[in-house]
Amino acid sequence: MLVRSAIVILLALNLGAAGWWVFQPTHAPRQDALHAPTLRLLSEPPLEKSTVAAEVDVPVDESEPTLEPEPEPEPAQPPTPGPAPEAPPVAAICLRFGPFSEERARASVRQALLAADSRVNAHGTPAVAARSWKVFLPAQASREAALAQAERLKTAGVQDLFVMNNGAEANSIALGRFSSEAGARRRLAELKGKGFTAQLEPIGGSAAQLWLDARLAQPDARDSLAKLAPAQPLDCKQMR
Repeated sequence: MLVRSAIVILLALNLGAAGWWVFQPTHAPRQDALHAPTLRLLSEPPLEKSTVAAEVDVPVDESEPTLEPEPEPEPAQPPTPGPAPEAPPVAAICLRFGPFSEERARASVRQALLAADSRVNAHGTPAVAARSWKVFLPAQASREAALAQAERLKTAGVQDLFVMNNGAEANSIALGRFSSEAGARRRLAELKGKGFTAQLEPIGGSAAQLWLDARLAQPDARDSLAKLAPAQPLDCKQMR
């Protein structure tokens, strides 16, 4: 009886051991044990820092941002064309008209310039009275002709005369110089009565000179406006 009971107990123990081996769970190795440093004996030489660092696994920090590839730059846009440059301004043209011997002639040209939208300034110099007056016959063709004319004047009773020898007045015949225009004109009348046509000329005086300065509003009309009277180019900075 005892033997039979012992056999049954042994059989039960064997079956339990076999079931434990078959159905025991598979355990994963502990992470702490994997990352634990290796034990070394005191008699072994110490490891270099680089070796220790290589043996220790550093866990990856998943919280760090993942580097993404930089986007490719967009192609450069062609520059937008700016406004077309303005045409350079047309240079102003100024003319000086004159001199005019009388105001009526200058006024006529002034009206024509104003009609063409020109800016006009009038100016001039007043007349200067002559210091004296001379009466003379114009230069003859040659010295011989001048001497022959002088003889005819003497024959007619004209004694106050002189034949000019050189200069711009060479071969002309001077017939007197007078301090007043009235005295010179009496001499002219006397010579005319004897058949000689003499001339009268002031000495030292000057006639009035009248001018017009104009800034042309229409540069293309320069040629046509310049025909109104004698004209010369003028620096527009001199416009008064």
